[in-house]
Amino acid sequence: MEKLKLGLIGCGWAVNDFYAPAFQFLEKGELVAVMDIKEERAKHAQERFRVPRCYTRLDDIVNDKDVEAVMVLTPPHHHCEPVVAAAKAGKHVYCEKPMAPTIEETDAMIAACKENNVKFMIAFMKRFNRSFRQVKTLLEEGRLGQVFEMRARWDNARVGGPSGEQYRLTLASGGGFLQEDGSHPLDVCRWWLGDVSEVSATVCIVAPEHHPTEDVACVVMKHKNGAISTLHITMLTHATGEESYEVFGTHGTLVMRWPFHSTPTIEPAFIHLYENSKTVTDLTPPGPWNPLRKAQENWQYLLELEHFCECVINNKKPYSTGADGRAVVEIINAAYLSSWTGTKVKLPLTKSPDVKKFFTELRETSPWSLSGKMWRSRY
Repeated sequence: MEKLKLGLIGCGWAVNDFYAPAFQFLEKGELVAVMDIKEERAKHAQERFRVPRCYTRLDDIVNDKDVEAVMVLTPPHHHCEPVVAAAKAGKHVYCEKPMAPTIEETDAMIAACKENNVKFMIAFMKRFNRSFRQVKTLLEEGRLGQVFEMRARWDNARVGGPSGEQYRLTLASGGGFLQEDGSHPLDVCRWWLGDVSEVSATVCIVAPEHHPTEDVACVVMKHKNGAISTLHITMLTHATGEESYEVFGTHGTLVMRWPFHSTPTIEPAFIHLYENSKTVTDLTPPGPWNPLRKAQENWQYLLELEHFCECVINNKKPYSTGADGRAVVEIINAAYLSSWTGTKVKLPLTKSPDVKKFFTELRETSPWSLSGKMWRSRY
C-alpha cells in the first residue's frame, strides 16, 4: 500500500495526547521527520515515534526532500508561518484548528496553498466522529424535515490562568475559550446548517484575575438558508462538563450528548430523535467489543489523518478545507466585534478587529471576580 511521507511541525501536547494512537494505526501515512523549536521536544518525539530525522528549524523540515506533506500542530497563532513555508516548498498541509487568530492570516495561508497547488486540510476532527457524521446523514436524508434551529452547548470548567508554556487563553493567542474550544461547535453548526450570514454575540471575562481573554460566550448565528443556531460556552460551570447539540426540524427534534465531552473518547454519543412530542427513537450507534478495533474505527484523529493521506495519494478534495477553517475564524472575529460594538455583524468580514484592545477593555471593566478561586471539571 502506498504511504504518504509526513513531517510533523510542533511536538507539544497535541501530538502526545491526540495523535500518538493515530500513528500506531495509520495505514496510508508514515511519519518520517519531526520538528520543534525546542530540541528536547523534537528528540522526544523522534524517539517515541521512531522517525529517522528531527529538526529545530522550520526551513530544514519543509525542504526535506523525503517529506511529502506536513502536519502543523503548533499553537494557532503560530500556524501561518509554517503553513505558508510548507506550501512554498511544495508540501501538502494538514493544519490543526483553529486555523489562525485572524482573517488576514487565513487568507495568506489559503493563497499560498492555492498558488503552489498543494492540498490544504483543517483538522476539524468532529467531522470524522461517527456520531456527528450519523447526524449529518440524517439531516441530509430529511429525517427531521426542514431544519430551522440548532443549539450547541459546551461547558468545561478550567478556572485558572494558563501556566508555563501553555498558549491557550492568552492575549498572544489572539482569543480565548470561544476561539480555542468554541471553534469545534461553531464548525458543527455551519457544517450542519450551512454558511452563516450574520453574527451577534456577548462575551465576558468573569474571572479577570485569572483570564486575560473571554471565559464565557453566547453566540447567535443566522444562516443563509434562514435557520438560526446558538452556542453557549463557559469555563465557569460548577457542574460536570457537558457537550450537547439539539437540532429542531419540522418533522422532529434531535438531541445528541455525551456523558462528558466527545474530544477524548471513542464512545458514541447518546442520540435520540423526538417526534410529535410522543415518539422517542434511540439512534445511538453501536460499537465493537474489541477495544483495539474500536479505537481503529472511532478515534477521530486517526480517521481525519487517514483521510488527508488518502486525499493526497488519490488527488481528492479534503472534507474540511482552508475555506472551512477561514469561515470559523470569521465567525469568531465577528462574535468579538459584535460584543465589542453591541451590534449584529454581517458577513463576509474582511478585516479582524483589534482583539487585544477589546480583551484589555473587557477585563478592566469586568464586574465579576472569583477572588482567586480555581477548579476544573471532567472534560
